[in-house]
Amino acid sequence: MGMFDVQVIKELKLEKDKNDLYEFFYKQLSKDEKYDYTIKNDELNIKKNPIDTFLKYNLSAKFDSNTLVIDAELDNSYTLFITLLIILSILFTYGLGILPIIGFVYYQKTKATKYLKTLLTNYGYLN
Repeated sequence: MGMFDVQVIKELKLEKDKNDLYEFFYKQLSKDEKYDYTIKNDELNIKKNPIDTFLKYNLSAKFDSNTLVIDAELDNSYTLFITLLIILSILFTYGLGILPIIGFVYYQKTKATKYLKTLLTNYGYLN
């Protein structure tokens, strides 16, 4: 897990099967757009999904023994872009430009975490 990656761990009791949970997550996260997703080895993977943010994350969700673990890693292209911005901000602003960049990316992380937790509570109310 990187500094700006999201991880949510929640204990759930499912009334239906895991695939219903995964379909709910995919429908809520895709919002009428197509994203590459797979359900393999009881794990949901969605590539390059904006989790209600400007940045895109590679999301994986695994439900195992009443515990749902959601890991969302910042996409590699965005990581490279942020790294280049940080290097340029060090060169041209003597390091002061790092603060808004890191603040923006951290805000995106907290926004994604809050959105995923909201999705989990909404799924709990739907069942």
